[in-house]
Amino acid sequence: MSAAVIFDMDGLLLDSEDFWQHAEFEMFSSLGVPLKPEDTAQTLGWRCDYVVQYWYSKFAWQGPTPAEVGDAIIDNVIQLIIQHGKLMPGAREALRLSQDLGLPTALATSSNHRMMLATLKHFDLLHYFQATCSAEFLPLAKPHPQVYLNAAAALGVEPQQCVALEDSVTGVIAAKAARMRCIAVPEHANFHDVRYGIADLKLPSLLQLTAAELIR
Repeated sequence: MSAAVIFDMDGLLLDSEDFWQHAEFEMFSSLGVPLKPEDTAQTLGWRCDYVVQYWYSKFAWQGPTPAEVGDAIIDNVIQLIIQHGKLMPGAREALRLSQDLGLPTALATSSNHRMMLATLKHFDLLHYFQATCSAEFLPLAKPHPQVYLNAAAALGVEPQQCVALEDSVTGVIAAKAARMRCIAVPEHANFHDVRYGIADLKLPSLLQLTAAELIR
């Protein structure tokens, strides 16, 4: 039986993947990196510095450093979230469900710590979480399990007693590597991706999440 719940953020609670792709495409194109908009899907769910290093290794640009490029992308995404961001369908309901069940709840995200806090404050979500963990300062981000292990430790719960909710394959791999039960909520276009087969349950939306599935 689950004793705690750990949520991902981007793509699960927050409809932000398009913002990341837009900001990345805009920035890399300005640096002369020959991307098509759809190329940004290759790095879905990655930490921002991983994305920047990936494209820098293929198309080393002149001018701003990878760290400066990463900061600019994050600043752009934060502005897009504040101006146009929306929660995913069922996101607030899922958080309330966890709260109503009395389950300790944490956030485990690969996103920058500054962006994580700006997002949670903007949507008034901070009060749902007893712990918030960003992988920004960890040696490795998802698919490495460390951010999930840190979230479980912050809640004082063994990883095996946690259920993780994720939208990306990268995140599902991280949650399972942390020995957690994982509920996947993929983007509609990726719902039938066979790689989600490692998840314990797959839902089309957080609106389908029930108390029984959280605590079983």
